Amino acid sequence: MISFKKKEILAIIFDFDGVIVNSEPLWFKAATLSLDKLKYNYNKKITYKETIGMVSEKVWNLLLKQDLTAQQKIKLDNYYRKNLEVLFEKNLKLSRGIKNFLKRNNLPIRIVSNAPTKYIQNSLKKFKIDIFKKKQIISCSGILLPKPKPDGYLKAISDLELSRKNVLVIEDSDTGIAAAKAAKIKNIIRHTHNNENLPRFTKYEIPILKSFNDLYL
Repeated sequence: MISFKKKEILAIIFDFDGVIVNSEPLWFKAATLSLDKLKYNYNKKITYKETIGMVSEKVWNLLLKQDLTAQQKIKLDNYYRKNLEVLFEKNLKLSRGIKNFLKRNNLPIRIVSNAPTKYIQNSLKKFKIDIFKKKQIISCSGILLPKPKPDGYLKAISDLELSRKNVLVIEDSDTGIAAAKAAKIKNIIRHTHNNENLPRFTKYEIPILKSFNDLYL
């Protein structure tokens, strides 16, 4: 169980993939399915746990063992998007306890994610979660630089008009944690889906949240 002192936490900032939805394995599966379909040479020893929190460009850089032409990159991206759509429609699941946690939470909230706003909105709609308004979803996939840059978290703090010491960030990756730390946020916990998504090696030693059923504010 993770708990905080009364009135210490006045707002919560959630990452999306790996925190609100258990989607990290699906992003990776879409990538490998696409590479297999196109018969591109890639490192099959890499697991999804090593790509958690990465933008797709970095995932390709990590996986691929061959250089691609511009045309091949376009083809790969098209297959990737199609596989994502199918996998998310069939297999996307909510994190354990997140829906009940959101219902009982009465603190201001934000989502800060490297994922596009439309994907986040569609996923929330799929699970009938209407607590997040569009202005509460901050996507670092356009004007704002993606994590590990702190842009998204800096915007969230500005929107909330609170001290950093009163904000809690829930992340699942070292990339996201690095972004929160770069924004000078101290209260950070790592969500791991009962340690299913916890990499063997992590850069930051912070409290681990296995399920939202274990978080009390």
